[in-house]
Amino acid sequence: MFKNIFSHINGIEIYPILTLIFFFVFFVAVTFLALRLDKKFVEYMGNLPLNNDNENLKN
Repeated sequence: MFKNIFSHINGIEIYPILTLIFFFVFFVAVTFLALRLDKKFVEYMGNLPLNNDNENLKN
């Protein structure tokens, strides 16, 4: 059904290619930013839910 509908739209073949490129660029950028994060910051944020409220107010 959708194949028949989409076959009549001109220029639609570019959208899957653009979507793949967008996903790939986004994935690479997020991976790059995650690897560049400061390890102390990641450890601090990871321990944050485990800390007491009193300890958070001191910092």
